[in-house]
Amino acid sequence: MIQNPYPGKFIAFEGIDGCGKTTQCDEAFEVLSGFGADLLKVKEPAKYLPSGKLIYGLLFGREGVRFEDMSQRQRQRHYYINRAEHYFHTVIPALEKGVNVLSDRSLVSIALDVLKPNDLDILLEDEECYFRMAEVPFIRPDAVFIYDLPPDVAVQRLNQKDERRRDFFEQPDKIKRTRDAYLEFAAKFSEFCQVIDGQGDVDEVFARTTIALEGVFSGTP
Repeated sequence: MIQNPYPGKFIAFEGIDGCGKTTQCDEAFEVLSGFGADLLKVKEPAKYLPSGKLIYGLLFGREGVRFEDMSQRQRQRHYYINRAEHYFHTVIPALEKGVNVLSDRSLVSIALDVLKPNDLDILLEDEECYFRMAEVPFIRPDAVFIYDLPPDVAVQRLNQKDERRRDFFEQPDKIKRTRDAYLEFAAKFSEFCQVIDGQGDVDEVFARTTIALEGVFSGTP
């Protein structure tokens, strides 16, 4: 990974399924837009690309081919390709122009597929190889906000969702393992990752997000 060399800020919102990251990304976009910031809000996987449409099909097994029938590295390769294309077509051009990019999920989402010790290193190395082959800079976000939530709370939130609409990664049995992987990533890359308490209502959590955003835009960690 390399630091963002462009004038626009690149901020990612991450965490286990049910942590509220999408809501916080939306809130940040609305508030920062109100201050006149030049912003672009994006989401991964990037569904506007064919590779993104394919990922969503595999997540839900729409054509009988499913992520659950693949190995961890086979699954993640689909995300690497989609992310490299997304960076090339959308993220990097925006950052080059000084646009601040808010991303709902990012390269840190490899945490969703961590199964055992050392998986983070293996998956990151794989992804860097894909970006090099595609000749796309493997830029890390300036800041990653990881919303932390007890697994039982996340499962309660997921239980409110129609089970038929849950994707491969949104299964309760995966939540604790995924949370541990996110916290491992945050500890490993503390220079750009911040763990934010995801408990409480939207306003309470956004008060914490606001403090983190102020740090990014003021240049302080």
